[in-house]
Amino acid sequence: MQYTRREFTKNASIAAVASLAGHTLCNANTSYTVRKGDTLSQIAQRHAVSISELRRANQLSSDLIRVGQELKIPSTASSAVATGNIHIVGRGDTLGGIAQAYGISLEQLKRANNLSSDVIRIGQKLQVPDAMSSGGFLERVRAATARIRVRHENWERIVVHHSAIKYGNAAIYDRAHRNRGMQNGLAYHFVIGNGIDSGDGEIEIGPRWTKQLLGGHVKNYPINLTAIGICLVGNFQESHPTRRQIAAFIQLMDWLRGEVIPEAKKFAGHRDLRGEQTICPGKNFPLAAMHARYD
Repeated sequence: MQYTRREFTKNASIAAVASLAGHTLCNANTSYTVRKGDTLSQIAQRHAVSISELRRANQLSSDLIRVGQELKIPSTASSAVATGNIHIVGRGDTLGGIAQAYGISLEQLKRANNLSSDVIRIGQKLQVPDAMSSGGFLERVRAATARIRVRHENWERIVVHHSAIKYGNAAIYDRAHRNRGMQNGLAYHFVIGNGIDSGDGEIEIGPRWTKQLLGGHVKNYPINLTAIGICLVGNFQESHPTRRQIAAFIQLMDWLRGEVIPEAKKFAGHRDLRGEQTICPGKNFPLAAMHARYD
């Protein structure tokens, strides 16, 4: 098959993104610093391991933990095992926690296993849909968008950001932005989680999208009026986005540009915009590859 120069560049860049994503996954951190409000059960759920495995990995005799404590996260749990697309339920697992860990919705997981309730048992084998290849990250976004009237004529571009911190989710950022005097709250239209305070690759929808409001994600007011803001949780000056975050971002972009707002033909990283004076979305976000895909 023959390619034009543009097509060759696009394909090579996408391959580079896939390579980067694999590298990120292999070099993911295997420790977690306990924060205020954390419980051992919550931490186990976030990382798709059982409480007993987490205790054993850290030589804990109880569930007591302290703020600032470094916990080792076992890379493979004997009682909560993921094999291919199968998850074997371990002690302490919940259906919601498993769904969050794999970056899929609770509804997807229940449907894949013909479950009518959230009740699961230790040792039960669950089929886990592949969110990265099936468009599964988009299920809740599609459902929410179907209930609103999208202002197709308003949106001209999409701007990608990083949060510049590794913690947070849409609700946390919404509170912070309101405390800073932003009447409409969360500055972005979408937030893509990294597995700490929301699912790895989970796409959260902000009120600016459901209400079709202007963004608050750049300094330039005219750009805010016509630009959709997507924020990936993480500091990509210091680390890389996760494989699931990149997959979710590509699914979201392809869907928005292909089906929802094809009028939004412009794409930019925050730092691309004149006068913004920022390094966002960070040196480790594959911005060049995304420009090759979306310009």
